[in-house]
Amino acid sequence: MKKITGIIDNFDIAINNIKKTNLQKLSILKESIKISKECLQQLRLELRKSDFTSVKDEITFFKKQKPYIQGRLNFYLKLNTYLLEFPSVGITKQRNYINRELNKLDIEKSKLLEFIKYYRLEESKLDHFYFLRGNNQLDLFINTNYNSDDPEFSTSHDHLVSQIVTQDLLTKFYAKELETLKTNETNVIVEEVKPTILRDLSWTASKTDLIELLFALHTSGAFQNGNSEIKKLGEICEELFGIELGNIHKTFGQIKAREKDPTKFLDLLKFNLIQKINS
Repeated sequence: MKKITGIIDNFDIAINNIKKTNLQKLSILKESIKISKECLQQLRLELRKSDFTSVKDEITFFKKQKPYIQGRLNFYLKLNTYLLEFPSVGITKQRNYINRELNKLDIEKSKLLEFIKYYRLEESKLDHFYFLRGNNQLDLFINTNYNSDDPEFSTSHDHLVSQIVTQDLLTKFYAKELETLKTNETNVIVEEVKPTILRDLSWTASKTDLIELLFALHTSGAFQNGNSEIKKLGEICEELFGIELGNIHKTFGQIKAREKDPTKFLDLLKFNLIQKINS
């Protein structure tokens, strides 16, 4: 247990040192993810070398120690996605995005209410079922729908504790983000108003068509010689046309997967323009 405690202590030190650097957020997260994965691998190897000396130690590891690391790894992975998809402009849009993420958390928590209660109240009567490996009676208590690919490094419920750890960290993070947005909104002196000329400008083709056009313009270097960010271009179009494009990279993947007419909107534009020229 001393070696396991030492590995976790070194993890905390490494994470705290990363937070003190001047790296950009995504770089910090990338390094934090790497450190977390390495820590879990060290713990896995340590268990292979020397197993637990008591049932109590095994329960402590799978109920507290492993979820402490796994929960943070999951947290860093979710934050990475959050930063990639978070709207770069528009306080209202940013607030709505965070609230949607909070709603997702609430849905996840609602599925684990009984176990969350068990965990929060620090109960232990079922620990020998939940946090010992190789138990075959788990369906009597809860359907976890969980199949581990490493039974020597997992129990039926340690991943649920990891989820709780991740949910707690995300809840605190989102609360701080909302408070920051509130402060920023208060500090705004002049509200930006969309010019009248743009207020009735709507995109009447499909969102997929607009994304196809955006990627074509971006790839052709039509904006800043190709140095502009496609995400920013998408957000500008959302503001300009008053629509939500969603995950434009996912939609572009669907465009790439078309078996026929991968550039059907661009082809239609060309056809209509030629018709106009010749008319």
